[in-house]
Amino acid sequence: MESSPKKKPVTPSYYFETSDLVIIALFAALGGVFSSVISNIANLFNIIVAGGGQLFAGLHVFWFVLVFFLTRRKKGAVIITGTIKGLIELFMGNPLGIIVVIISVGEATVFEIVYIVLLPISTSQRFDHIKIVFAAGLATSANMIILLNILLGQGLPLQLILLMLIFSFISGIILGGYLGFIIFQLFQQSGLLDWRKELERPDDSFSRREPPE
Repeated sequence: MESSPKKKPVTPSYYFETSDLVIIALFAALGGVFSSVISNIANLFNIIVAGGGQLFAGLHVFWFVLVFFLTRRKKGAVIITGTIKGLIELFMGNPLGIIVVIISVGEATVFEIVYIVLLPISTSQRFDHIKIVFAAGLATSANMIILLNILLGQGLPLQLILLMLIFSFISGIILGGYLGFIIFQLFQQSGLLDWRKELERPDDSFSRREPPE
């Protein structure tokens, strides 16, 4: 009697589930619209405090952190979000033009790379949150690095550029990483994520391990 062949494990046809794509599209759109408003507010604040507009910079990365949590840390989700978000800002007439797309994609890429690099350091959940917050801070600072040539071309002193870099890093930690984590927790506690119970699973695409045979 022939033994029945072993069934191969079923693998999903697409890396991102439909719900992941919905989340990416939704928060990228919200982020693009919201960032356009924040940019205008930041420009006004720069008139009052030189470089002070960077204190709002973390709100641009806030949406990346939310998507990162909501898609269970899937690789590429934040970069896709950054691309869509930047294009929306461009079409809404951002004065930076195509550079705003480069900035948005750059921030998203830095966020994912920093988190992946820091991932092996510790498996502690508490330290994992610290890694995400730190990645958000560096991602927010990336916009200053991208704009460095433009700022120097405007004759801004290096001291002011350094101050703006510090402002953006602090803003990324507080308004980007920490606020994003807090809002995600509120989503969980309010029951808004009950339709995605699997979000509560500790494993993710970055740290998934093969089950023992």
